[in-house]
Amino acid sequence: MIPAAAIFDLDGTLVDSVADVGFSLNATLIAWGRPALELDQIRPMMGEGAKALLQRAFAATGGAPSDPGATLSDFQERYAARPIVGTCLYPGALAVLTRLRGKGVPLGLCTNKPERITRLVLDGLGLTPFFAAMTGGDTFAFRKPDGRHILETLARMGTVTGPVIYVGDSLADAQAAKAAGVPMIAVSFGYGGDVSTLGADRVIDDYGQFDAALESI
Repeated sequence: MIPAAAIFDLDGTLVDSVADVGFSLNATLIAWGRPALELDQIRPMMGEGAKALLQRAFAATGGAPSDPGATLSDFQERYAARPIVGTCLYPGALAVLTRLRGKGVPLGLCTNKPERITRLVLDGLGLTPFFAAMTGGDTFAFRKPDGRHILETLARMGTVTGPVIYVGDSLADAQAAKAAGVPMIAVSFGYGGDVSTLGADRVIDDYGQFDAALESI
Protein backbone atom coordinates (compact mmCIF):
# COMPACT_ATOMS: atom_id res chain seq x y z
CA MET A 1 0.00 0.00 0.00
CA ILE A 2 1.03 3.60 -0.54
CA PRO A 3 -0.28 5.45 2.52
CA ALA A 4 -1.98 8.82 2.31
CA ALA A 5 0.40 9.95 5.07
CA ALA A 6 3.10 8.50 7.31
CA ILE A 7 3.94 9.68 10.82
CA PHE A 8 7.17 8.74 12.56
CA ASP A 9 8.43 8.75 16.11
CA LEU A 10 11.98 10.14 16.46
CA ASP A 11 14.19 8.64 19.19
CA GLY A 12 14.65 4.91 18.81
CA THR A 13 12.78 4.98 15.50
CA LEU A 14 14.49 7.35 13.08
CA VAL A 15 17.52 8.28 15.16
CA ASP A 16 19.71 6.73 17.82
CA SER A 17 20.12 9.58 20.28
CA VAL A 18 21.03 7.74 23.47
CA ALA A 19 24.64 8.96 23.44
CA ASP A 20 23.64 12.64 23.53
CA VAL A 21 20.71 12.12 25.88
CA GLY A 22 22.95 10.08 28.16
CA PHE A 23 25.74 12.66 28.16
CA SER A 24 23.40 15.47 29.21
CA LEU A 25 21.45 13.32 31.65
CA ASN A 26 24.61 12.15 33.40
CA ALA A 27 25.90 15.72 33.62
CA THR A 28 22.67 16.68 35.38
CA LEU A 29 22.82 13.69 37.71
CA ILE A 30 26.40 14.50 38.67
CA ALA A 31 25.51 18.16 39.24
CA TRP A 32 22.91 16.97 41.78
CA GLY A 33 25.37 14.65 43.49
CA ARG A 34 24.12 11.45 41.86
CA PRO A 35 26.16 8.74 40.12
CA ALA A 36 26.21 8.55 36.34
CA LEU A 37 24.27 5.79 34.60
CA GLU A 38 25.39 3.47 31.83
CA LEU A 39 23.77 3.95 28.43
CA ASP A 40 22.21 0.49 28.71
CA GLN A 41 20.44 1.74 31.84
CA ILE A 42 19.32 4.96 30.19
CA ARG A 43 18.01 3.47 26.95
CA PRO A 44 14.86 1.82 28.42
CA MET A 45 14.11 5.00 30.39
CA MET A 46 13.57 6.93 27.16
CA GLY A 47 10.40 7.32 25.11
CA GLU A 48 7.99 9.27 27.29
CA GLY A 49 9.67 12.66 27.33
CA ALA A 50 12.28 14.50 29.36
CA LYS A 51 10.25 14.72 32.57
CA ALA A 52 9.68 10.96 32.72
CA LEU A 53 13.34 10.36 31.86
CA LEU A 54 14.50 12.54 34.75
CA GLN A 55 12.07 10.89 37.15
CA ARG A 56 13.33 7.44 36.25
CA ALA A 57 16.99 8.43 36.33
CA PHE A 58 16.73 10.06 39.75
CA ALA A 59 14.68 7.16 41.10
CA ALA A 60 17.44 4.82 39.98
CA THR A 61 20.15 6.88 41.68
CA GLY A 62 18.67 7.60 45.09
CA GLY A 63 15.18 9.01 44.80
CA ALA A 64 13.35 12.09 43.58
CA PRO A 65 15.32 15.36 43.50
CA SER A 66 14.43 18.19 45.86
CA ASP A 67 13.62 20.47 42.91
CA PRO A 68 12.33 18.49 39.90
CA GLY A 69 11.74 21.64 37.88
CA ALA A 70 15.34 22.76 38.27
CA THR A 71 16.73 19.38 37.27
CA LEU A 72 14.48 19.30 34.20
CA SER A 73 15.58 22.79 33.13
CA ASP A 74 19.21 21.89 33.74
CA PHE A 75 18.96 18.76 31.60
CA GLN A 76 17.15 20.50 28.77
CA GLU A 77 19.69 23.32 28.62
CA ARG A 78 22.58 20.88 28.59
CA TYR A 79 20.92 18.80 25.88
CA ALA A 80 20.04 21.83 23.74
CA ALA A 81 23.70 22.88 23.86
CA ARG A 82 24.85 19.65 22.17
CA PRO A 83 21.91 17.79 20.60
CA ILE A 84 23.62 15.90 17.76
CA VAL A 85 27.21 15.21 18.77
CA GLY A 86 26.61 11.46 18.88
CA THR A 87 23.10 11.23 17.40
CA CYS A 88 22.74 9.48 14.06
CA LEU A 89 20.05 8.18 11.74
CA TYR A 90 19.42 4.46 11.79
CA PRO A 91 20.66 2.72 8.63
CA GLY A 92 18.11 2.95 5.85
CA ALA A 93 15.92 5.54 7.58
CA LEU A 94 16.87 8.37 5.25
CA ALA A 95 16.23 6.17 2.22
CA VAL A 96 12.72 5.34 3.48
CA LEU A 97 11.91 9.01 4.10
CA THR A 98 13.24 9.88 0.65
CA ARG A 99 11.21 7.17 -1.10
CA LEU A 100 8.00 8.11 0.67
CA ARG A 101 8.45 11.77 -0.13
CA GLY A 102 9.28 10.88 -3.73
CA LYS A 103 5.93 9.08 -3.96
CA GLY A 104 4.16 12.20 -2.75
CA VAL A 105 3.42 10.83 0.73
CA PRO A 106 3.29 13.67 3.30
CA LEU A 107 5.36 12.91 6.40
CA GLY A 108 4.81 13.90 10.00
CA LEU A 109 6.92 13.60 13.14
CA CYS A 110 5.27 12.88 16.50
CA THR A 111 7.73 12.66 19.39
CA ASN A 112 7.66 13.05 23.16
CA LYS A 113 10.96 14.92 22.98
CA PRO A 114 10.54 18.65 23.76
CA GLU A 115 9.73 20.59 20.61
CA ARG A 116 12.66 23.02 20.88
CA ILE A 117 15.23 20.23 21.12
CA THR A 118 13.45 18.21 18.42
CA ARG A 119 13.84 21.13 16.02
CA LEU A 120 17.55 21.35 16.86
CA VAL A 121 17.99 17.65 16.11
CA LEU A 122 16.03 17.79 12.86
CA ASP A 123 17.84 20.91 11.68
CA GLY A 124 21.23 19.49 12.62
CA LEU A 125 20.63 16.24 10.76
CA GLY A 126 19.07 17.93 7.73
CA LEU A 127 15.69 16.27 8.31
CA THR A 128 13.44 19.30 8.72
CA PRO A 129 12.48 19.57 5.00
CA PHE A 130 11.04 16.05 5.04
CA PHE A 131 8.22 16.80 7.45
CA ALA A 132 4.97 18.60 6.74
CA ALA A 133 4.39 18.82 10.50
CA MET A 134 6.33 18.15 13.68
CA THR A 135 4.93 17.97 17.20
CA GLY A 136 6.81 17.39 20.44
CA GLY A 137 5.97 16.28 23.93
CA ASP A 138 5.21 19.84 24.98
CA THR A 139 3.37 21.01 21.85
CA PHE A 140 -0.02 20.16 23.34
CA ALA A 141 -1.43 19.59 26.81
CA PHE A 142 -1.27 15.86 26.00
CA ARG A 143 1.31 13.54 24.46
CA LYS A 144 1.78 9.88 23.60
CA PRO A 145 0.39 7.45 24.72
CA ASP A 146 -2.58 9.77 24.17
CA GLY A 147 -3.85 9.11 20.66
CA ARG A 148 -4.67 12.79 20.19
CA HIS A 149 -0.96 13.48 19.83
CA ILE A 150 -0.91 11.49 16.59
CA LEU A 151 -4.25 12.85 15.40
CA GLU A 152 -3.27 16.47 16.01
CA THR A 153 0.03 15.89 14.21
CA LEU A 154 -1.99 14.54 11.28
CA ALA A 155 -4.29 17.56 11.40
CA ARG A 156 -1.30 19.88 11.08
CA MET A 157 -0.20 18.05 7.95
CA GLY A 158 -3.15 19.40 5.98
CA THR A 159 -5.92 17.51 4.23
CA VAL A 160 -5.20 13.78 4.21
CA THR A 161 -7.66 11.37 2.61
CA GLY A 162 -6.85 7.69 2.87
CA PRO A 163 -4.87 5.29 5.04
CA VAL A 164 -2.28 6.62 7.48
CA ILE A 165 0.65 4.65 8.92
CA TYR A 166 2.51 5.28 12.17
CA VAL A 167 6.08 4.09 12.83
CA GLY A 168 7.46 3.79 16.36
CA ASP A 169 9.37 1.66 18.83
CA SER A 170 7.71 1.84 22.24
CA LEU A 171 4.64 0.98 24.28
CA ALA A 172 3.67 4.65 24.31
CA ASP A 173 3.79 4.61 20.50
CA ALA A 174 1.68 1.46 20.28
CA GLN A 175 -0.92 2.77 22.74
CA ALA A 176 -1.15 6.10 20.94
CA ALA A 177 -1.51 4.44 17.53
CA LYS A 178 -4.24 2.14 18.82
CA ALA A 179 -6.10 5.04 20.45
CA ALA A 180 -5.83 7.03 17.21
CA GLY A 181 -7.05 4.10 15.12
CA VAL A 182 -3.88 4.12 13.02
CA PRO A 183 -1.96 0.97 12.00
CA MET A 184 1.60 0.81 13.31
CA ILE A 185 4.91 -0.54 12.10
CA ALA A 186 7.18 -1.18 15.09
CA VAL A 187 10.96 -1.17 14.77
CA SER A 188 12.73 -3.78 16.89
CA PHE A 189 16.03 -1.88 17.12
CA GLY A 190 14.77 1.04 19.21
CA TYR A 191 14.44 1.60 22.94
CA GLY A 192 11.14 -0.16 23.60
CA GLY A 193 12.47 -3.64 24.38
CA ASP A 194 10.54 -6.63 23.09
CA VAL A 195 8.23 -5.04 20.53
CA SER A 196 6.56 -8.37 19.76
CA THR A 197 4.32 -7.72 22.77
CA LEU A 198 3.12 -4.29 21.58
CA GLY A 199 0.41 -5.48 19.23
CA ALA A 200 1.82 -3.58 16.26
CA ASP A 201 0.50 -4.46 12.82
CA ARG A 202 4.01 -5.24 11.58
CA VAL A 203 7.49 -5.45 13.12
CA ILE A 204 10.68 -4.73 11.20
CA ASP A 205 14.26 -5.47 12.23
CA ASP A 206 15.76 -2.91 9.86
CA TYR A 207 14.55 -0.35 7.35
CA GLY A 208 15.32 -2.71 4.50
CA GLN A 209 12.11 -4.50 5.52
CA PHE A 210 9.98 -1.36 5.60
CA ASP A 211 8.52 -1.46 2.07
CA ALA A 212 7.49 -5.11 2.38
CA ALA A 213 5.87 -4.42 5.76
CA LEU A 214 3.98 -1.48 4.32
CA GLU A 215 2.78 -3.52 1.34
CA SER A 216 1.44 -6.25 3.63
CA ILE A 217 -0.73 -3.99 5.80
